[in-house]
Order: sequence, then structure tokens, then C-alpha cells
Amino acid sequence: MACSPELLRGVLLSSNQDDDELCVLARQVDVMQFASRQRIFRTGDPSDHAYFLLSGGVRVTALDEDQQEVVLHEPKLGEFSGFASMMEQTPHQAEATATQEATCIEIERKDLFTLFEQRPHAGIDLLAFVAGQLHHAHQLARERSLR
Repeated sequence: MACSPELLRGVLLSSNQDDDELCVLARQVDVMQFASRQRIFRTGDPSDHAYFLLSGGVRVTALDEDQQEVVLHEPKLGEFSGFASMMEQTPHQAEATATQEATCIEIERKDLFTLFEQRPHAGIDLLAFVAGQLHHAHQLARERSLR
């Protein structure tokens, strides 16, 4: 299903994007529906896509060394799953499942290339987004190491 620029406004990745950039990106991405308990991706799957949650719920899990399921992330509205694997072009290291009926924006790496070709400054916006995520991860690691 096609995406509109208005839908993208609530997605964290696009928070730094201007209207022109959102229009270019909206023409590239798709809106996907997932039923409750439907797998979005599995550990080891090729990471062709990342997913940004628009509605519903998603749980990202992995198995620990004792084969116990560990919840890694439950994206909030506008947050993503599978983005790092998509960007690195590595297999998914976790599994994502809809916990209830979910609507997601599906984005591919090539969608970002198209955006950067048409709007080169959008690359800086993406770097700012990634930097924010990196700071968040560092803060989380600091907090956990102090416990």
C-alpha cells in the first residue's frame, strides 16, 4: 500500500526531514499490515527491509545462550525494527513479531539511496538520526554498567 508524507511525519527517521524530502521518501516506501502474532522477520533472515511502527504493537526478541526468549525491544509508535541490519546488509540478529494487529512503514536501503540522490542534504538528516540513536545506546549501556 502506498505511503503519504503525512504518515512519515510521525516516524523517528523522518523527524529531521523537510516536506520535499518526505515526499520523495513517501513515493519509495510501502505501508504494510501485520496480523496479531504474525512474524515480521526471523533471526537469520536477509535484512532487505526495516519497519517503522505506525499503529499496533511489535516485539523484537532473541534467544539467549540457554535458549530462553529475551525481549530486546518493543518499539513505540514511530520507532523502528531491523534498521541496523538493513543498513549493514547483515542477516537479522533478532525476530520481530506483531503483538497485535500492526501497521508499519516498510523501507528498503535502496529507498534511502533514491532519497539521497534526489535530496543530498537528507544524508545529513539521516546521520543526525543515527547519532541520536547511538547516544541513546551509549546512555543505556552506561546506566546498565552502573548497576
